[in-house]
Amino acid sequence: MISPLPEAVRRSGARTERVLDVRPVLERGGDPFTLIMRSARELADDEALHLVVGFEPAPLYTVMRGMGRAAHTEESGGAYHVWFYRAGATEPERPAAGGAPAKLLPPVEMDVRGLEPPQPMVQILQKLVDLGPGAQLLVRHHREPVLLYDKLALRGYAARCTKRDDGDYIIHIAPAAVFQGS
Repeated sequence: MISPLPEAVRRSGARTERVLDVRPVLERGGDPFTLIMRSARELADDEALHLVVGFEPAPLYTVMRGMGRAAHTEESGGAYHVWFYRAGATEPERPAAGGAPAKLLPPVEMDVRGLEPPQPMVQILQKLVDLGPGAQLLVRHHREPVLLYDKLALRGYAARCTKRDDGDYIIHIAPAAVFQGS
């Protein structure tokens, strides 16, 4: 059983928590990102956001760190409990088994040419969720997906697009650190 407020979170000065279980949103095929961001912005300084999700939301650590929130993560019964709390821009605390950064996975190929908007974006973002931390995609697209880039950045990913011919683009999507310095 997960304790209401872990010691690491209490030490940060958090006194209360706001629980947000996004598993039902994900089960319906929805994207809880906007709900999570709104909840995080509404928190008081001494309040932690207690996110409950079915997988470790590694890209979210980067986004929250950018908002001045650290993270403490515990896994229990197939659910991840992540507390985001004010504590400067420190590295997230993860369970012992996941203490190291996520291993970079081999690229998975996708072809979204011919799909009507917003399906290419929806399918790409869902595939990243399905693959989990360290995911990489090589996407064939009929155009450069400029509206996708901000959504990727908010999730801790970046992309490089190569135009092969008119109507034929290859987009390499990976954790943002992969492209740093390139």
